[in-house]
Amino acid sequence: MRFASLLGVLLTGAVSCSSSGGEGSTIGGGTGGATGVGGAGATGGIIGGGGSSATPCASDAMCTGSSFCSVTGVCVSTGNCGADGDCTAPQTCGLGSRQCFDPGGCAADGDCMAGMVCTMGQCEIGGGCGQTVFGIERIKPNMIILLDRSGSMEGDAGGDSRWNVAKNAINTVTASFDDEIRFGLATYSACLPGGCAAGSIVVPITDNNAAAIQGFLSDKIDRGSNDGANVTSQGVEYLCDSGDPETSTGRSLHALVGEPTLQEPGRQNTVLLLTDGNETSQCVTQGQDGPSGAMALLGQTVSVRTFVVGLGLNSATIDSIAMAGGTGASTPANNQTELVNALSAIASSVATCEFAVDAAPPNLDELSVFFNDDPAGIPNDPGNGWSFDTTDNSLTFNGSSCDEIMSGSVNDIDVVFGCPRPVPQ
Repeated sequence: MRFASLLGVLLTGAVSCSSSGGEGSTIGGGTGGATGVGGAGATGGIIGGGGSSATPCASDAMCTGSSFCSVTGVCVSTGNCGADGDCTAPQTCGLGSRQCFDPGGCAADGDCMAGMVCTMGQCEIGGGCGQTVFGIERIKPNMIILLDRSGSMEGDAGGDSRWNVAKNAINTVTASFDDEIRFGLATYSACLPGGCAAGSIVVPITDNNAAAIQGFLSDKIDRGSNDGANVTSQGVEYLCDSGDPETSTGRSLHALVGEPTLQEPGRQNTVLLLTDGNETSQCVTQGQDGPSGAMALLGQTVSVRTFVVGLGLNSATIDSIAMAGGTGASTPANNQTELVNALSAIASSVATCEFAVDAAPPNLDELSVFFNDDPAGIPNDPGNGWSFDTTDNSLTFNGSSCDEIMSGSVNDIDVVFGCPRPVPQ
């Protein structure tokens, strides 16, 4: 996704218009065409030729030689155009040279919007509108999925093992939100001798991490082994079936306190705990239970919230972890559909439409924002448009504008100061 931003000042008088024929089409040229289009201020001879009138037409058959009937109703020579309709979308007709160009293309300044100039075949802010470019970057939240690998994950959840249901749901949600959330994956317990070992991060947080998480889970099968690492022809028997107490939820949450990838100022930092059972009482020592772990994460200088999903588990038994983690209550799920819905709802609540801007606009009243080069622009509106936080130079899209970004339909965001028009590229 490309995010281009411009700072500039639009100078008055940078664009002149025809005094008698308006700024309109140059069809007809010279002293005016058959329909009067162009007028004295237009450039002569581009289509009509000299000062003569352009040939009106209703079909190509009415034009001679290699010319054709433009959508403007006059004959146009092949290779030229009279309006955008003569070009094959997404090309448009350059009003200066009367040629079809890809978006942002040009052969002369007149092919560009007012306040822009043609530089090496591309329209750029210039001429009467100086420019200063600054960048914007999406502020993606960090999320570690903390996945229970205790032996009970071999149990049933709507016709498949809880482990397989969890794997499939994680694959689906990480793929769906790969552009919006920086995911990581941790599993627990570590299945070490003596039991109650805290889990560990198996896929560190980074951008676009869905493929790495899916790759890690791909050969981890829903079978238990005494160390959770036995390799068979079907894959790694990853569930911990050591005979020792293994559901070390609290210890695993405490192990994430201070984790550097969850301590990034300026981002949301979260843990998503996915478990199918209560933590083992033998693993609760020195006050390190689930709620205390979630509370310790939340209480850091860079706060980390903990979301909790119980797979085939009464939510009341794990609600205390979610409440201590600042997310209210846990979410129950009994099959793959319910689990995908639960994880998707959490991801949606975490994903943001917030962008860091590397320079502060001098005056928000002259800031304009555009999606996909649409000149209509996005309004400054905390309800359904954009808002700007001058304390940290962050630009946030709200309501329907955020929905549009989240839908994937926005592939170009232009943020422009002073020059209220998008920047075609």
